[in-house]
Amino acid sequence: MEIVTYEDVSDDQMTELTLTCFNHPYSKQHVIEMIEADPRLPRWGGELYGKEDKKVLGTVGLLFPRLKTKNGIESTGGIRNVCTRPSASRKGVSTILLNRAHEIMEEKGMRFSFLMTDKSNVAHNLYEKLGYRDILAYPAAYKKIESDLKSEDIELKEEEDPEYIRKTYLKSVEGLTGLVVREEEFWEMAEARGWPKNENVRIAYKNKKRIGYLMLQGGRDQVICEEIAVEDKNDLPPLLQSVESIYDKNYFVIKFVNPNYKDILTDYGFNYYDDRWGQVLVKSFQENLQDHLDELGYGDTFHNGIYESF
Repeated sequence: MEIVTYEDVSDDQMTELTLTCFNHPYSKQHVIEMIEADPRLPRWGGELYGKEDKKVLGTVGLLFPRLKTKNGIESTGGIRNVCTRPSASRKGVSTILLNRAHEIMEEKGMRFSFLMTDKSNVAHNLYEKLGYRDILAYPAAYKKIESDLKSEDIELKEEEDPEYIRKTYLKSVEGLTGLVVREEEFWEMAEARGWPKNENVRIAYKNKKRIGYLMLQGGRDQVICEEIAVEDKNDLPPLLQSVESIYDKNYFVIKFVNPNYKDILTDYGFNYYDDRWGQVLVKSFQENLQDHLDELGYGDTFHNGIYESF
């Protein structure tokens, strides 16, 4: 099997793969737009394709985000968009492509590789065989909305100010480790890849002064907050109460829970849980991953922001 980059793959074959695995079309132009918007991607696109007899059998994407450990910030490896045609499954296509991706990371001096997947996914077993282990189950929190709560006179405005969001987020994750280094281009990166939805961001004002922001979206019976950050932790409970008073739903759900906010959310009445299928996995290119888990903040401070997911 020959390993090539996006320049040697037709749009039709890209789309066949992505519709099969991710339910969305793809093209060379999209890859180019991603390269221009996302500094984590190498100039060659970061996508490896397995090709045999002019037919593309599968793909693996890689990128180089920044990682915050207890010893500082460094570049690391990231795996994304692992996909194999059904007709080529169980033929080792993904293993070959992943091994090549790992070689590239090691050649660049990376110490770790991260990927995000669903633990119920059959591919999770493959990742474990290749040396990955679970480091984080995306935590969430929920509570029954109290319909008689009064508004805290907090206004949620739909406005764009990426630098304010980035600055407030970075303050909210002080003391944490993991994939929490928010790039200056994060807003453009989200626009290029189509997720997360920037239009879900609301900046919160109290007495005409900004206090933080949320990413909100509605569900059938719930209001979902994908990310929340405040300048002062004391403003988190009134901001939560304001959301409850505004939305006519039965449940309030918070995803990507910031570990720095866990105690505040629990005191406010949220139920916190991390027994979930969605996982962040890590592989070490050093001799023993166990020796380095403490440096990564495993089970203590490790976090993954929504914009930092891939």
